[in-house]
Amino acid sequence: MMFLGQAQAWWHGRSDRERLMLGGLGIVLAALIGWYGVVAPLSRASAALHAQRQEAEADLALASAAAGRTAGRPSTESSRSLAAIVDASTAAVGIAIERRREDADGGLTVWIASVEPGLLMQWILALRTGQGVAVSALAVSRADASSLEVEIALSRKPG
Repeated sequence: MMFLGQAQAWWHGRSDRERLMLGGLGIVLAALIGWYGVVAPLSRASAALHAQRQEAEADLALASAAAGRTAGRPSTESSRSLAAIVDASTAAVGIAIERRREDADGGLTVWIASVEPGLLMQWILALRTGQGVAVSALAVSRADASSLEVEIALSRKPG
């Protein structure tokens, strides 16, 4: 109680101009603490959770695609075109195809401008095990620090 009385006496001892400046400083200080202590950490946490969710959804789509083929269900892949299989699988995992070329031998070459390495390998594995698609050629270069630029030639697995 004694401290509160001393603080009140100190506050009333300030001129109106000093009180206005100290009040403004208090508002700025509260805003900074609110921003850097609450808003920014929550924003970073939200972005991290969003990235984890996207990764989990991609993993689920790949696992579902692979499980559909290996669970003994009848395969409808032989009636689907290679382009349709690739389009469906890239859409399921969130990979954007920049351009594509259908080859004379029935193969398909696709160019991907930016993809994370782990996602690329999971997609290729799901195509191979779950869809009966083989990689006939692969050219990879670094797009930036965390992604790759890919040219991949795909064909149906013999058999």
